[in-house]
Amino acid sequence: MKNIIILILFCAFFFSCKKESTNDFKANKTIDSLLTEAAKSINTNTKLIVANKIFDELEGDDLDSISRKQNVELARIYYSLNNKKYVNICKRILSDQNIKNYNEISFCNFILGNYYYNDAKYDMSYLYYSNAEKAFLKLNDLDYVSFSLAFKANILIYRKDFIGSEVLAVKALKIAIKKNNYELIYNCYLTLGNSSLGLSNYDKANEYFLRALLICENLVVNSNYSAFSAQSLNYISVVYQKQKQFNKAIQYAQKGLNVKNIKKIDPSIYSYLVNSLAYSKFKMGDKSSVKYFIETLKIGDSLKFAPIQITSKTYLGEYYLAQKDTLKANFYLKEAQVQSHKNNIFEDELKILQLLSQTNPNDESFYSSRYITLNDSLQVVERATRDKFARIEFETDEITTERNSLSAEKEYLSFQRLIILGISILSIIVIVLWFMNKSQKAKTRELLLKQEQQKANEEIYQLMIDQQQKVQEGKNVEKQRISLELHDGVMGKLSAVRLNLYAALYKANLIEDETFSLQIDEIQAVEQEIRNIAHDLNSNLFSDNSNFIAIVKELFTKIENHSKIQFTLHVSDAVNWDLINNVVKINLYRILQEALQNIEKYAEAKNVAVIMTKTESDELQIEISDDGKGFDTTLKKNGIGLNNMKKRVAELNGKLDIQSALKKGTKINLMIPF
Repeated sequence: MKNIIILILFCAFFFSCKKESTNDFKANKTIDSLLTEAAKSINTNTKLIVANKIFDELEGDDLDSISRKQNVELARIYYSLNNKKYVNICKRILSDQNIKNYNEISFCNFILGNYYYNDAKYDMSYLYYSNAEKAFLKLNDLDYVSFSLAFKANILIYRKDFIGSEVLAVKALKIAIKKNNYELIYNCYLTLGNSSLGLSNYDKANEYFLRALLICENLVVNSNYSAFSAQSLNYISVVYQKQKQFNKAIQYAQKGLNVKNIKKIDPSIYSYLVNSLAYSKFKMGDKSSVKYFIETLKIGDSLKFAPIQITSKTYLGEYYLAQKDTLKANFYLKEAQVQSHKNNIFEDELKILQLLSQTNPNDESFYSSRYITLNDSLQVVERATRDKFARIEFETDEITTERNSLSAEKEYLSFQRLIILGISILSIIVIVLWFMNKSQKAKTRELLLKQEQQKANEEIYQLMIDQQQKVQEGKNVEKQRISLELHDGVMGKLSAVRLNLYAALYKANLIEDETFSLQIDEIQAVEQEIRNIAHDLNSNLFSDNSNFIAIVKELFTKIENHSKIQFTLHVSDAVNWDLINNVVKINLYRILQEALQNIEKYAEAKNVAVIMTKTESDELQIEISDDGKGFDTTLKKNGIGLNNMKKRVAELNGKLDIQSALKKGTKINLMIPF
């Protein structure tokens, strides 16, 4: 026995060694509180100071599940501050071979993809977006899967892989449509339009750009609505420009410029629209276009945005070439050529080289040679890029497979250790239980006796339930019998009396007498009431599968069909109708039915509101209010209907309160425990 106790103490010591030290716990608690402070801070300077403090605390520490989570939160804060420290943090997290949390993997890969995308390093961006896409698929986060696909599709456009871009954009579009993500649908249509434009399929490109324009109608509340509309109109104008339909190009460019405050909202889109308008006018012989090119060049210079600067300078060069002013043409074209080469905008450089060969006839062979060399190298790069991206996809899958294999091997070794540890612990438990069993036989016998007693009690309880069920079945049979008697007996006789009375009055020429006519109508109303009672008795209105709220709404509909009363129903989500007994539901329905019938008959109300909520003391509270003529509660005598309501409330151990005054409507409050 002494040896067993020593062994148990050794195991306890072994497990305690696996726990964090008190200092580590305090350190983690401090970092978590700092992360919370940084996340909540509105002041960017304060947020950065706190973030840097956390960075210093975490730097150099080994990564585990807790520190990885803290690093992810820190990267999220730096990302929101547009501070590039998040890049190194994310790379460090992803380099951890033990990482299995797909939320962390997807986040780090996605924001690194964004970083390299904005930095125009498309190879790296494509790699990280591919990794993010796979992680989001593991999480079944289709929204971010579609975002990753859309970014990858745009990268392929930049690399002239228009068919590959189209495939990815269609995948992203399908998810976006399923999720009703209109902004992403808009961007996918733009990507598909640009892919078709790259393939010189102008009709298809226009179709996609027009769809993007239509989708803008679903983005009216979006802060970028004006920019979205103007951008799609510009693309449509460009397509018509490519087709040399300059009138239509001018028409759509002008529509884009008519978008309210577009120059202030997005100067770059405004510049593209002005350039599109001016170039189309220039092609139609309008010399006023030069002032527009100069305007957009100034905007491009102020924004320091190379694409606008290059486009404006190219158009100015082409304009002055048409005016045979080769000096100015050369000035703008050579500047545009240097700038496009520097910014790797080679598509524009090809066009500029063609124009330079025209402005410099003596150097035509030089520029033509450069054009051919650049064009050939671009085609080689495009082919290599397509192969590279395909290889990225393959290598990403290969790395994932290898990592999964290593993880599986590691898990297997851990599993072996757990089995050995489990067998050891199980052996100890068996020995301890054997000694406990030997010393506690008396307690075991007592427990068995208690179990037998409990079993006997359960059998008695089951017999009581069975008896109650038989009583309920008897009630149901009796209800059906009464229903048949009312329907076939009492109601039949009443019908006969009404018909006989009608015949007698007809013979006595008293059928037109209003007094007798009202009595016949009253008999007919009694028949209908008996028919309703018989129907209710014969149907299991509140079975377990019934929807109580739906039944109440049906009651409203029945009254609305023959009256002008408008009903409003508000049911709190806090009320769980599945937990409310059917007896309570039946009585509550009858109380509502009686109250609403009284309102219909006497109140002359136009609107009735029913509110059902749950109180803090777990009572069901029902308020029935109307805007009718009301009554003096001190003078009004209790009728049968009101007495029935009070009786039903009393059966449910509830409370009934009626508040009313002349010309001020009536309010009925019910409080029912459940």
